[in-house]
Amino acid sequence: MIKMIISDLDGTLLSFDNKVHVDDINAIHTALENGIDFCLASGRKDLDIQAVAKLIGDSKFHRISQNGAFVFSSDDQELHRTSFEPAIAKKLYERVIGEDVITILSTIDKEYVEVKDEVIRKIEERLFSPIEEEKDLKAKIGEAIHTSKIIINGAEKTIRQLQKELMDTFPNDLDTFISEAKILDVMPKNISKGNAIKILMENVGISPNEIACIGDSYNDIPMFQLTKNSFAMASSHSDVKKEAKFVVESVAEAIEQILHSSKIRS
Repeated sequence: MIKMIISDLDGTLLSFDNKVHVDDINAIHTALENGIDFCLASGRKDLDIQAVAKLIGDSKFHRISQNGAFVFSSDDQELHRTSFEPAIAKKLYERVIGEDVITILSTIDKEYVEVKDEVIRKIEERLFSPIEEEKDLKAKIGEAIHTSKIIINGAEKTIRQLQKELMDTFPNDLDTFISEAKILDVMPKNISKGNAIKILMENVGISPNEIACIGDSYNDIPMFQLTKNSFAMASSHSDVKKEAKFVVESVAEAIEQILHSSKIRS
């Protein structure tokens, strides 16, 4: 029996204009009413996840932010946090800042760039809080700024090449995920949604066959690999869909299947 549903945000539960479809909201509340716990898991920072929880109308969700760098239980207990070693963060920043890409440094609650231009303001439209401009960004890494994620935005070919180079150069220090077609997330080593869910499962006391995961991108594959109850969005890349057991059009459809399956088993 499913005891917890974990859902990705962007491209899964959250639309490009930061809205949650009413059918998905209703389905989530139906799951909660049936005693199923709910977790929001995203590459976004925790403040964004809390904002989405408010859109749904219930703030008592477990939360996995920045691909697993931070894990919070539904009662706001911090279960896990991590960030880059300052020296590694500086080396990574120095390596990518000269590329033809947009580089954003993220901490638990803020995102930073050296120069805030119109492109950055356009990116801000998809966020629930502003990106900070910090002209001395490199100097403040490891001092005032404790980097938990590096976000690289650029042409798909460019970020895929950069992904390979970074993994080859820093194999013991980082993991990378394509979170959207033109966005590369660079994370501390062993940080993933899958590992974060393991921490959450241990805290709650449930097993992989008691969870269901819904997502749409490469950074969702680690959580698909935890359980056979995995759902990829129909809009996902084929490489993502093949990692999931089921393909659905919406979170509501996935929840409907989960509830139906639970009734059959009971």
